[in-house]
Amino acid sequence: MTIPNIVIDYGYIFRLGDLPLPIMLWQIFWDFGWIPFVIIVFKGSWKLWVQWRQNKYAATIETCLLAVEVPRQNEQTAKAVEHIFATLSGAYSGLDRFEKYWLGKFQPTFSFEIVSINGYVQFVVHTWTKHRDLVEAAIFAQYPDAEVVEIADYTSGIPTKYPHPEWNVFGTEFVLKRPSHLPIRTYSEFEHTSAEDPFKDPISALLEVMGSLKSGEQMWFQLLVNPTDSSWKDAGQKAVEKMLGRKPTPKKSSFDEAMWLPKGVAKEVASLLSTPSEGGKKEEKKDDFRVLNMSPGERSVVEAVQMKLAKIGFEAKMRIVYAGRRDIFNKKRFTAIKGALMQYNALNMNEIKTYGKVTPKDDYFHERWSVWQKKMKLVRCFRGRSGKGAPSYVLNIEELATLYHFPMRLVKTPLLKKTDAKRAEPPAALPMLGESTEGFFKPIKKTSTKDQASDSAGEPPADLPFA
Repeated sequence: MTIPNIVIDYGYIFRLGDLPLPIMLWQIFWDFGWIPFVIIVFKGSWKLWVQWRQNKYAATIETCLLAVEVPRQNEQTAKAVEHIFATLSGAYSGLDRFEKYWLGKFQPTFSFEIVSINGYVQFVVHTWTKHRDLVEAAIFAQYPDAEVVEIADYTSGIPTKYPHPEWNVFGTEFVLKRPSHLPIRTYSEFEHTSAEDPFKDPISALLEVMGSLKSGEQMWFQLLVNPTDSSWKDAGQKAVEKMLGRKPTPKKSSFDEAMWLPKGVAKEVASLLSTPSEGGKKEEKKDDFRVLNMSPGERSVVEAVQMKLAKIGFEAKMRIVYAGRRDIFNKKRFTAIKGALMQYNALNMNEIKTYGKVTPKDDYFHERWSVWQKKMKLVRCFRGRSGKGAPSYVLNIEELATLYHFPMRLVKTPLLKKTDAKRAEPPAALPMLGESTEGFFKPIKKTSTKDQASDSAGEPPADLPFA
């Protein structure tokens, strides 16, 4: 068999070098420059197509807003809410390419929110209507005496266009400072302060800030979660193997699976013909005992990452909106919210930080050009429970339960909505009466059958939104 001669012609390069610079650049673009242009146009068109199909599918989805009130003497810790998130992971469904790119389907979104209107704090869950039974079952399984009421959307109580003559708004979205496989500080790591107060609820700082609002102020906290598969754990496994000094296990492709027999035979023959070197033995011994030489801090990071990977994960986004009338608008309240979230930071692992690209700032002249557009976009994204804005990240159920859980009885926020009486089944012959509409969130449909007891802090003013 004759081997063909390969000849490389450099004449094209020399001819380009003889041309003037503008003509040379044009010739390069004419010959090759259209390739990246076509790739960019194709990718952009594909993204527009997927977005169009998803928007069309989203228009068919019905949603509902559920206000959740737990008993005043609640003894359940954040562990109960961790089980709620684990139950909601059952909403995940594997989508094929036809469902993704033609039907436009995507994973369901659950929005866990804490709302403060004029200082009255309410826990709210926004969900697809078809998943309402799943949400209620998950809540009642952990909190049998809780009360779930469908309410109107409270976000329509402030304007959507800014600047506004009466209202001002501020807010931001939060992201993780480091990769998602590194965990934040969770509720299990908070110190026990005393025998009488064995657990200091970390959410109490956030509730105290939200409960201190005055009339004419509103603050919304939103935690968006989407069920996902376990592929997010791959990066964490590689990071753990790297910290332990192990070689990452390569993924097997379909070709590797088909060639397992020839490769196995070749490997056995090579092992018989070759003898292991002393250097290889030393290196293998060094990797095996590397974990013993790790510092306590390094060992704790490895253990924390492995603990995070052992629990169910969700794609998550977190945002906060603060709105108030111009005469009482106080931007410093947002500083207090940031301080309440800083307690979840673990400096040797992961931290929560603001996402600057969506945060409305006016410190410099170029930031003033887009400050109002950012404010309007932030409000629109919150109202639409949208995944746009800051990039999403993965939090496991323990981290989610740390950021959002129902307070224990020791939390003394005065205007926090709680139920005072336990729920019980009514007699079989009891006639059905009209539902109560107490509270500033207007009920649409009440799930529990007991009457709503009055809050010990008193009834809210009549001029509150949705009264």
